[in-house]
Amino acid sequence: MSDPANTSIPPNGNEQTELTAEHVAAFIDKHRDELSRFIVRKLGSEDMSSDILQDAYLRLSRQQTQEIIDNPRAFLFRIVGNLVIDYQRLGSNRLKQDTDDETFNAIPEPSPGPEKQYQHNQRLQAIHHALAELSEDCRLAFYWNRVEGLSHVQIAARLRISESMVAKHLARAMRHCRDKLKQH
Repeated sequence: MSDPANTSIPPNGNEQTELTAEHVAAFIDKHRDELSRFIVRKLGSEDMSSDILQDAYLRLSRQQTQEIIDNPRAFLFRIVGNLVIDYQRLGSNRLKQDTDDETFNAIPEPSPGPEKQYQHNQRLQAIHHALAELSEDCRLAFYWNRVEGLSHVQIAARLRISESMVAKHLARAMRHCRDKLKQH
């Protein structure tokens, strides 16, 4: 068997060469620049060149057949060309990576289906009923803390109660809502 580093493409393309993993690696390495230029001409960008060459190596090295390739250079370029086509097909079905944040954020979120909306409304009603069952101070403390973001000190001042009582109201409200939602 010949040394893979010395593998060459015959000028006339008529000489047959056995394709082993070592030959594939050496051959791709030897013709990397030419293959990269070929990929850039097809895609118009250097970004995917190394990925496509890696895929070509993997595809060639996984071949189980002991076939003799008549023209390894043409065979390799055919594989790389097919990988470029595969990449282009995939690319047409995805968002471009260079999409700016404004465009990306303008894409509407998929709205939940009717079943999810119904479940969400049921949960909101259960929370509303649970909060209605609380004392006024407990309900206000919960609302001011969770919705308006007030601190315990601010709530204590508004309700004219101690900070520890605010903490007890919040704990009671959370426990009550949790228990009601478990029942739901």
